[in-house]
Amino acid sequence: VYLLSHSIDRISAVRLFVPQDTKPTEARQNIMKSLKEVERRFPVGLPLLDPVKDLKINVGEFNKLLERASELKERLASHKLSTEIDEDERLRRVGAYERKHDKMDISRALRREARSCQTMVMKDDLRRMKRVLKELGHVDGSGVIQTKGRTACEINTANELVVVELVFAGVFNDLTVEQCVALLSCMIFDERSKDEDDPAQGLKSYLSGPYYKLIELARTVAKVAISCKIELNEDEFVDKFNPGLMEAVYAWCKGAKFVEVQKLTGTFEGSTIRSLRRLEELVRQLASASKSIGNLELQAKFEKGSELLKRDIVFCSSLYL
Repeated sequence: VYLLSHSIDRISAVRLFVPQDTKPTEARQNIMKSLKEVERRFPVGLPLLDPVKDLKINVGEFNKLLERASELKERLASHKLSTEIDEDERLRRVGAYERKHDKMDISRALRREARSCQTMVMKDDLRRMKRVLKELGHVDGSGVIQTKGRTACEINTANELVVVELVFAGVFNDLTVEQCVALLSCMIFDERSKDEDDPAQGLKSYLSGPYYKLIELARTVAKVAISCKIELNEDEFVDKFNPGLMEAVYAWCKGAKFVEVQKLTGTFEGSTIRSLRRLEELVRQLASASKSIGNLELQAKFEKGSELLKRDIVFCSSLYL
C-alpha cells in the first residue's frame, strides 16, 4: 500500500501483520477483525512510538524540540478553545482562521506582484524621460550630461526644461533685467487667470512679446515629451505658464510701492508676497546656472534682478515689524 507523507499523522507502537494478498474476502475480513481487536484493547487511544526509547533518536536538538512540542501541547490543552468551547465551534473558528491566513498569503503575493509591476512601469517612464533629455540635448547618446543638463541641475523652483530652453534660445539676452524677472514670474505664478481665452490680453508689448516666446518654447518641450510617449496634454502644460503677475513684477522691479503693485494683481497680499519670494529664489538659481556655464552677462543680469526683487515688506523677516 502506497501512502503520501502528508497522509501520516502519527506512528503507533502497535503493528498489524497484513497478508501479502488482500484481494480475497477472507483476508480483508481478518484485517477488519484485527483492527477491531486493537480498538477494543486500547479504547483511550493507540500507544505511539517513543522517538527516544523506540526509535533511539538521541540528538540534543531533537530533545529540545520534543520539550517544546510538549509545552505547546499543554498550552493548547489548557486554552479556552479546548476547555470552554465545544468541538463544532472550535472547528468552525479554526477553519475561519485558516481561511483568513490563506487570504493574507494571497494578499502578500498580490502586493509583491503589484510592486514588481510598478517597478516595470517606473522603468518605462525613466526610459521615456531619458529620451526626452536626449531629444532636448541635456544628455548625449551615451547618457553623458551636457551643458544644458548641467544648467537644468541648478533649477528646482520651476520647470527646468522650459527655463533652460529660454536660456539657450537667447530669450533673456535682448531683454532688460525687469523684463527678464517679469517673464520668469510666469513660471511660478499658479493663480488662475481671469481671461481664459487669452491670458496675455492687455499686456504691454514689451511683456507680451517675451511671453509668447515662452509659450512657443513650452509647446516645443511638450511636443518632444509627447513624441517620447510621455503622457502629457500639450494645452494643459502650456496653460501652467500664467502671465497674471508680469505687470506687477515689472512695476515692483521698477521701484513701485507694494500697495501700487497689489492693485495690478487679482490675488491676496499673502499670495503676492509668496510668489515674489519664490520668484527671487528662481532668479538666484538662474544666476548660479549662468555662472556654471560661464555666461557672466546673464549672471550679472539675474543677480541684479534678485537685488531689485529683494526689498521692502516682501522680504521682511516678520510682517509685524
